Amino acid sequence: MNTFTTKSTPLLGGSEHDPTDSRSPTSPNKNHIVTKRELTQLENFAVSALAPSMAVLFTNPFDTVKVRLQLQGEFVKSREPGRNGKEVVRVSEKVYKSSLDCLVKTFRHEGIRGLQKGLFPAILKESSKNIFRLGLYDPILNALHPLNYPGEVSTAPAWKRMIAGATCGAMGAISANPFELIKTRLQSHSSGALAVGNQYAYKGTFSALRTIITNDGVKTLYRGSMISIARSMFGSAANLTTYSLLKDHARSNWGVQDGVMLDMMSSLVSAFVSVVVMNPMDVVRIRLYNRSSQSTSQTTLQSCRHILTTEGPLAFYKGFSTHFMRIGPHFTLTFVFLGMLKRHLIEGSSQSSSKTSHILFPKDESPAASSSSPSSSTPSLAAGVIARREEQI
Repeated sequence: MNTFTTKSTPLLGGSEHDPTDSRSPTSPNKNHIVTKRELTQLENFAVSALAPSMAVLFTNPFDTVKVRLQLQGEFVKSREPGRNGKEVVRVSEKVYKSSLDCLVKTFRHEGIRGLQKGLFPAILKESSKNIFRLGLYDPILNALHPLNYPGEVSTAPAWKRMIAGATCGAMGAISANPFELIKTRLQSHSSGALAVGNQYAYKGTFSALRTIITNDGVKTLYRGSMISIARSMFGSAANLTTYSLLKDHARSNWGVQDGVMLDMMSSLVSAFVSVVVMNPMDVVRIRLYNRSSQSTSQTTLQSCRHILTTEGPLAFYKGFSTHFMRIGPHFTLTFVFLGMLKRHLIEGSSQSSSKTSHILFPKDESPAASSSSPSSSTPSLAAGVIARREEQI
């Protein structure tokens, strides 16, 4: 694990050396070996799911605004009263002038609950997606470009990072697609003049899940999955490659220490690159998710052509500013929370190991103390090194 590193574990791009590390050219003691603890893969999966789930609590309102902006102007089907229930096509009115206008109108008419619509499926989506997207990125990258030792600055080229990011993104998109579809439908639901797109009166996440499976079948939960996989592959490749390369460059060439500020700046730049890549696919995906069950014959390619011919090429960048307002803080909070959680786990276990070591080896009788004596033998020196390594783990 080396991409989403902390100061305690300077991996992928972590150029920090302990001044007493035997591998450091400036090491004052060549016999002092420092081994830094790394998270287990289970711990890595846990923090990879928890960090974005915490971040989405703050960024979900912007996601709701983005969904509604991307849906307005769409051609949708509706049943007009007095015409034998005949289905007609109408144009979704443009009721929102901008991201701020949508934010204000939604809050004014629906309150904070309106802005936080779809929060629970959003949490489920983030956790299920990032177990793969964040949790498997380092193992896959290390398999493509092995490190010589843990904590080494990775020299993996951009194309290998992009392959690792795209692979993780595809797996995450497949696992998260049902929750993404439900979230989109819940966020788009409104009343009166604020309604855009098709409206689904679900009472909640589980109500939506039961209704979709009962009325349309399980296959509907994976509607738009192909465009979602493509979006996640390109988006994750852009995001994770940009993020890791920026951190590596800052550490190796500028001497920047790993920490919150570096995480924030790297994630913010990578977020902008990701939005540029993902927004066109995001518009198509939102339209597919919100489409009624009577319109399933239109393919992803037909949907792209339809948007291009009826709304123009700029329609693919509808909601761009709101998309960035959501993705920018979301990525920043995700990587900051990820670093905090990792540091907490690592430092907590290090303190526990240090206390255990002092209990087993009292100060006057520890192998480390005896190894510092000029008259100590070679076995005692080795025992002292092992004890010091245990204290660092």
